[in-house]
Amino acid sequence: MTLTFRPPVSQPESPNGIARRRHPRFYFQDGNVVFLVEYTVYRIHRYFFQRDSSIFEAMFSLPVPAGERPEGESEDNPIYLHGIATQDFDRMLSILYPLNFLEYEMKSVEEWTSVLDLASRWEFSSLHELAVNNLYPITTTADKIYLGHVYEVTEWLVPAYTELCTRPDPLTLEEGRKLGVDIVTAIGQVRHQIRYRSNLNRSHDTIVELVRRAFVSSSGV
Repeated sequence: MTLTFRPPVSQPESPNGIARRRHPRFYFQDGNVVFLVEYTVYRIHRYFFQRDSSIFEAMFSLPVPAGERPEGESEDNPIYLHGIATQDFDRMLSILYPLNFLEYEMKSVEEWTSVLDLASRWEFSSLHELAVNNLYPITTTADKIYLGHVYEVTEWLVPAYTELCTRPDPLTLEEGRKLGVDIVTAIGQVRHQIRYRSNLNRSHDTIVELVRRAFVSSSGV
């Protein structure tokens, strides 16, 4: 993954006139690292990023060139998180800075996928596991296959493929659009193999192995 940490900071506004603003929630006076996401300034605590992310731990360990100040030290020289949406960054920070320790603010698949995406990009292993655990009960079988491939949640793949290949109902249009033509075609082929007259007595273990060879081993997972 490529992070861009040094944007042109001499321009106080964007080309379309959007001024930078301090985040109303995640700007702490005692924060010791400044991030710029889109045109929002965050002042938070470096500790969480250095402790939990191998990407940021390595970045913060780099020596500062002679005569320069460290990036992220001030609003004039923030760490620019290129290609990241403020909405996604807010969702991740809401876990690090919860309003309520008893309940997460994220409820939907979209919200938890935001967390999973950033945790994967920046190698936050504990946040990755947290997002996976919270996504599991609220995702569909097709979601599990899609997210399992994109974010390497390999433990989801075989059970999810097995379910789609063995259930009585065919794939829905929504599932087909989510999975793509290649996977849909492969699922159809495996379903046909399982249902072929001479194979009606296949054991569950045999079907699982068939699914594993068709979808997991061939993908290199």
